[in-house]
Amino acid sequence: MAFVESDIICDLMKIRFTVRPQEERRSIVKDGRLTPALEILKKDGRLTRQFQPSWYGVYNWLTGSAVTNKLYCWPCLLLSTKKHNWANGGYCDWKNLSRSAFLHRSSHEHIKNEVSLKRIEHEGTPTVMLLREQRRLAVLEHNEKVRKNREVLKRLIDISVVLSRQEIAFRGRRETEESGGHFIELVSSFFRHDAELKGYWQTNASVFSGLSKTIQNELIECVAEEMAAYVDREIEDCRFFACEVDETSAISQLSQLSLVLRYVDRKGNTQERFLGFKDVGADRTAVALKQVVDSEISKYDYKKKLVSQSYDGAAVLAGELGGLQALVKNDAPQALLVHCFAHRLNLIIQQGAQCIKQTRCFFATLEGFPTFFTRSSKCTELLDRIVGRIPFPCRWTSHSTVLHAIVSEREKLCQVFQEIVDGSGWDGECRRQATGFLAKLNDFQFIFLSYSYRSIFGITDVLYDVLQKNAADVNYCDSQVQLTITMIDNLRKEEQFKEVFNSAVTGLVDLPSPPETLRLKLEEGTPEDGQNYFLLYNDVIDNIIVQLLLRFADIKALHFLELSDSSKFLSFSKQFPTDAFTSLANSYGSYFDLDRLKNEFGVIFRDDQFQNRSVSDILLLINETGLTEVLAEVYRFFCLIATIPATAVCEERSFSCLERIKAYLRSTVEQGHLRARATISIETKLLSFLERQPNWYDNVIARFASKTERRIDLSYK
Repeated sequence: MAFVESDIICDLMKIRFTVRPQEERRSIVKDGRLTPALEILKKDGRLTRQFQPSWYGVYNWLTGSAVTNKLYCWPCLLLSTKKHNWANGGYCDWKNLSRSAFLHRSSHEHIKNEVSLKRIEHEGTPTVMLLREQRRLAVLEHNEKVRKNREVLKRLIDISVVLSRQEIAFRGRRETEESGGHFIELVSSFFRHDAELKGYWQTNASVFSGLSKTIQNELIECVAEEMAAYVDREIEDCRFFACEVDETSAISQLSQLSLVLRYVDRKGNTQERFLGFKDVGADRTAVALKQVVDSEISKYDYKKKLVSQSYDGAAVLAGELGGLQALVKNDAPQALLVHCFAHRLNLIIQQGAQCIKQTRCFFATLEGFPTFFTRSSKCTELLDRIVGRIPFPCRWTSHSTVLHAIVSEREKLCQVFQEIVDGSGWDGECRRQATGFLAKLNDFQFIFLSYSYRSIFGITDVLYDVLQKNAADVNYCDSQVQLTITMIDNLRKEEQFKEVFNSAVTGLVDLPSPPETLRLKLEEGTPEDGQNYFLLYNDVIDNIIVQLLLRFADIKALHFLELSDSSKFLSFSKQFPTDAFTSLANSYGSYFDLDRLKNEFGVIFRDDQFQNRSVSDILLLINETGLTEVLAEVYRFFCLIATIPATAVCEERSFSCLERIKAYLRSTVEQGHLRARATISIETKLLSFLERQPNWYDNVIARFASKTERRIDLSYK
């Protein structure tokens, strides 16, 4: 079909370029744009503006029609799907041409059409078609390599996760050419049933084998980082969170700080997430520890969202003056210092022991008994045969249980240690420790402190059980603490001291063969000056009372916990708990619309569906019944209660994990490696959840690819 040059634009107005036959489109593109001289004069006031043919050179996309006497954009005229002057109506405003052309040239529509026209102009040549096919084949080949590389990496990720989750060393005891370590052996097993992938991996082993220590560590870090990213998103969505900090020395003697955040997620489930270990051995001052905590939680807007803090370990962690909690509270005044009530008793015993020289040594020895008998099955078997099975409980009550066992079974324990010292088949280290324990069991000061603390533990054990079972009833807990203080204070009476002292003396006399030096002292009178022991006895009592008063000083600030006791909801419906509500307003009033909260409480107190349920059950009930917006303030309150760690502490599980991991890893392990492996081992439920997500491997591989420039391709084109 022939076209008259002056009519082509008008023809395109009638039949759009995109609906024409292919040959016709190619002909139009090949002929190119029209550049006629438009004989048009425009009067602008006193000035007369004339069309300038040089405009076609300035704007290489400009075309004109001698029929309509207007200018058009050639790419937009051909390809635009939108109606505008440059593509349809034509342009003839010479005064504003420069500004209008500049704006149009920068528009998204023009750029898109210009790119499309350039492609049409080039796609017809055989060379271009050949290059396009070659490029397509190259992309297919590249993507196939990427697929195989990613399949290899998926298996390496799985192996790293398995070893970290089970706390197994990657290299093992023997790693030779004949026998690889744990990681290498698992790699062989994972590829055993996929011959094609195994062949590909072996062929490219010189480029990337994935067996180096660096690659292993990076894979672990990428997994831990992906887990941390999920936790970050959860905390970003939550209303508030609590920070739980613990400190201890690992097997390598490095002082490690454990960080755990507690919060309620979108579904109403309470989560405790382990953030990692931080080495604080170089500086354990409160200021240095504050910097460590800041580095971990500042990204969570803790100055507004942190509602409680709890600590364990050194005195600086929970000290009232200049301690870490005070520094944190300067930034977040609403962050109450909150311990698990039973945890506080543990702190009381620890702090009381650290303040007196004799008790420091006493508790160090006491803690050594369970460690000694659990070091080997041979020691355990001997203990069971002579004494009987002594359960070694969890950390909270170990002092009390071990002490009761020592006092009641001291004679038989002496037989156990004596048999180790005199018998054959025991190693030198075991004999040396047994000799030391035997000496302590025949030492009057150790026996005296054993009976002294047994009297005290007899009182605090009762309080421990009360606090564990009645944490929500703050008034009752407070009254029991005061009763405990009174009972311990009564122990300082002289007749109570004499009973303890005489029991210790009788205990030495009752031994089958007390040491000769002790026998002579017993004949002369008391083993040592009784007045010194009376002073020591009172120092122990005074210290524990001071610690009780200090650790439970803020218990009244938690009076609002009573509002969450659903067993009292029926009575609350008749008599609203004004004191508890006032306590909440004083501590966390800024988080709530208090008037609406009080009215919402009035509703749930009368609703039997909420009665006699745990806090977690109430949160789930509100979520499942779609009441999160209707009872928004009550829901926020129970989220707050679930966030505050008044009865649960999870740092302990992180430290048992630390001890196990450090036992397996070499002494040269890096802190980052330890932190990543610990995160995988401790947060196994979170890891299992993430592994079920469809984008799990893609996310981990993306992190791995971005860490450094890789020698293998991992990104699709």
